[in-house]
Amino acid sequence: MKKDFDPLAYIESAFLDKEVEPPLSKAPSPDLDVDLPDIGTYLANGHDANGKSKTKFKKTAMSAPRPRRSKARIKEKPLDDGLQEALEVLPKMITFLGSFYDDSVTANYYRGEFKETRNELIRRLLDPQLTLEETSRLLGVCPATVRRYTNRGWLVHHRTEGGQRRFKLSNIAKFVEAHGRLPEEH
Repeated sequence: MKKDFDPLAYIESAFLDKEVEPPLSKAPSPDLDVDLPDIGTYLANGHDANGKSKTKFKKTAMSAPRPRRSKARIKEKPLDDGLQEALEVLPKMITFLGSFYDDSVTANYYRGEFKETRNELIRRLLDPQLTLEETSRLLGVCPATVRRYTNRGWLVHHRTEGGQRRFKLSNIAKFVEAHGRLPEEH
């Protein structure tokens, strides 16, 4: 015959100084009034009546800390006035600089060929290569977490000849879009 097991008595016995055999379950005492939800109710607590999740952020498959928005700067503007102005003017100016001027005059003052084309120069300036420290600061996580992202293949990077990780700004933006803690759109 199988013994009945009382889980509450078992947990209580863990706090006693002497070893006690887990007691058999007995009729609930009148002074102990505990409502235990069934598993369906317990699992449904994280969802509304339509079965949609009540979470505030998009869920992703990550099992590591996610990049997150700073709580301290929510009330402040994310960019100062100078950066905001540059951001507004940048697309038009990049198109202008890439198509209007050429290297013919500048080439007269330098020997040999330039190491990169105008488009490569603009690409390097707009999508810079960042260090591990810079990337971790942008994402708001520690460097070890950024290493974990790269080791798991979540964040695209490349290695220098010395083995250091380097990140493109565009790859960081793609990573945040896919895995970051962005508020859900309503």
